[in-house]
Amino acid sequence: MLRLTTLLRETREHDEGFSIVEVLVAMTVFAMIAAGVATGIVSSLYLAHGSRSREVAIGLAQDAIDAARTDANLFAVTDQTTPTKRDGVVYTVKQVARWVPSAGSANACGAGGGGPLAYKRVSMTVTWTAGTGGSEQSVSMNSLVAPTTSVTAANLGTVIVSVSTASGAGNQGVSVSIAPNASNPSGATAITSTIANTDANGCTYALNVKPGRYDVKLSKSSSIDDGTSAGSLGSQTTTPSTTVTVTANQTAAANFNYDTVMALSPQWSDPNASTTAFTSPTTVPVTLRHKAADYGPYVVGTTAKVFPFTDGYQVIAGTPSTCLSNDPEAWTTANGTAVAPRNNPQTIGATNAVKAPVQIITVKLAGTADNALTATTTTPVSNSGDPGCATTTTYTFTGLPTGGTATIGLPYGTYTLRSGTVTKIVNGLVTIAFASGTPSVTSSTGVSTSSNKVMLDPRRTP
Repeated sequence: MLRLTTLLRETREHDEGFSIVEVLVAMTVFAMIAAGVATGIVSSLYLAHGSRSREVAIGLAQDAIDAARTDANLFAVTDQTTPTKRDGVVYTVKQVARWVPSAGSANACGAGGGGPLAYKRVSMTVTWTAGTGGSEQSVSMNSLVAPTTSVTAANLGTVIVSVSTASGAGNQGVSVSIAPNASNPSGATAITSTIANTDANGCTYALNVKPGRYDVKLSKSSSIDDGTSAGSLGSQTTTPSTTVTVTANQTAAANFNYDTVMALSPQWSDPNASTTAFTSPTTVPVTLRHKAADYGPYVVGTTAKVFPFTDGYQVIAGTPSTCLSNDPEAWTTANGTAVAPRNNPQTIGATNAVKAPVQIITVKLAGTADNALTATTTTPVSNSGDPGCATTTTYTFTGLPTGGTATIGLPYGTYTLRSGTVTKIVNGLVTIAFASGTPSVTSSTGVSTSSNKVMLDPRRTP
């Protein structure tokens, strides 16, 4: 028995197992090593996937370049963007093609120089997203592609037509006609070959054209130009035209800005009393201004179809081209500020309402039977700041309260007023029997009277 006890005691004293602390330390070290190994594996897989994606992108770019090089019709190689999916990854192939003339710089249609079209510079950019939530990656590749034969035969020329939208992008699908100039063809002859509609870059071409002067005209449904075409300079038109001169072994360019019309609904509105109702004259003109060019006048109540400039139009009541008084910015001012004639388009139904600033005035008719009124522009009072009008304009108001007080709206300027009774209206022409007296006007901000003249002043003291 004593021997057995001794053996058990010795066994307990020589126990060589692991403590709990040692186990925890070992597990921690193992976890750190495993995490590092896992991170390395993930990074290796990510790099391998990224490398694979880049190889695919390079292959797609190379395939696109090869397709451009082998295209029998170099005019068909245009800007385009094509998405494609490989191994679960979506790649976007963007092709940009620019003609380069023998003289000048590259552009979409090749109209940057005067020499013949020499070759095309084709640029491919392939983009994709690296993994879920990853950053966008891209590769690019460029090449010069020359036509297999000369674009135009010797001693003949090329007409390049370039059509851009308001944003600067090419206008595709525009119909183009080219014919000898009617008044002075200078050797030009009819073009018998078919002229294609403009491509994705807004370009089309007439090849092997005999030297001479040619008229180039555009047409496309619901489209209008910006008024800069030589054949319709200063007037927006749905069928713009210009004249080009073709010389031997050279290119002639016809450039247009042409886009889908923007429909505007012109209105008159007093910016200082926008909710006050007033009577409008029988003729209610509105002029639209873009930079230094005026278009119109258009009539309130009709739809004005205009070029969709991205920075919009200024809106002016009346016709400032013949009456500067209508334009608030034309008034001289020492202490005041003219009402800004800009009102950004506000969507109303399917059209945009553009409001031209006018002045509302209250007028007491002169005769007890009067029901009509005329306001005629007149010479401004000296040193008033009113720039005046080059031509005289008369605004006619009918249907006014008989012998009563009327609230009317007029463009800015200086007027003489007469009231009377309507005796006849034929084809819109109003005949009025005028009273002997002079209507009286209620003075208010922007409205002043002097020597039977009424001045409607856009300037306001800040």
